[in-house]
Amino acid sequence: MAAFARYNLIDSLHDHTIEEVRQLDWATKWENTGLLAFEDKNGDGKIELTPDKNTNEIEIDGDIIVLSTPEVAKLAPWVVALVAAGGLAAALSTASGLLLVISSSIAQDLYYRMIDPGASESRRVMVGRIMVGFAIAIAGYFGINPPGFVAQVVAFAFGLAAASFFPVIILGVFDKRTNREGAIAGMLVGLIFTATYIIGVKLYGMDTWFFGVSAEGIGTVGMALNFVVTLVVSRLTPAPPAEIQEMVEILRTPGDEPPALAEVGEEQLD
Repeated sequence: MAAFARYNLIDSLHDHTIEEVRQLDWATKWENTGLLAFEDKNGDGKIELTPDKNTNEIEIDGDIIVLSTPEVAKLAPWVVALVAAGGLAAALSTASGLLLVISSSIAQDLYYRMIDPGASESRRVMVGRIMVGFAIAIAGYFGINPPGFVAQVVAFAFGLAAASFFPVIILGVFDKRTNREGAIAGMLVGLIFTATYIIGVKLYGMDTWFFGVSAEGIGTVGMALNFVVTLVVSRLTPAPPAEIQEMVEILRTPGDEPPALAEVGEEQLD
């Protein structure tokens, strides 16, 4: 589908005159948005799409390829609406899940467990709702002022996730010596390093000083730093309680019943 959409869009524009292109209703509409532009640089009367920026005469924003495909293919208007609705539904479903994770993590894991252990359930729900509001405001700002096109933003998000959560999840299952201090230190180092690099390169024009690694790929380096810091700090600080280490051992062994479930089963038998 991606190859077809890209080919169909390029084939409809490349090596045609500007007059021919502007007779296409969809081309005029997308040109008015600023996401599609034409310029006959060599004055031969035709516009060409080339990999060289100096000779390229067609500017296509990557974000329009999916949405413009039904129009380029001359499909019915309801198909265009269906594509837009599908994209919106996918975005909202993903966003709702992430908002729930953000609110529950801050309200339950951070606020309730570390700041106010005596907080009532209603207070925790209120904190979660407030955090959802903040998250929506931040996401809305970056939606209006995106740091890059969709693929770049997704790469930034996965890079930050890889540099913060991934190592802790893996070590929490496969390394029973990993403790809270190591996990926190590793997550902070990976997250701060990756976020600083991305913000510096994309927003402030900083050079890709780390061996030329792009902002989209720096999450891999942050992930490696997270692994190293988590392992080192965990071994320089007290080990987790014996019951936690035992739980990790059982978690890695297929077929063994977790202690909590075993206790429930014994109570039911009694």
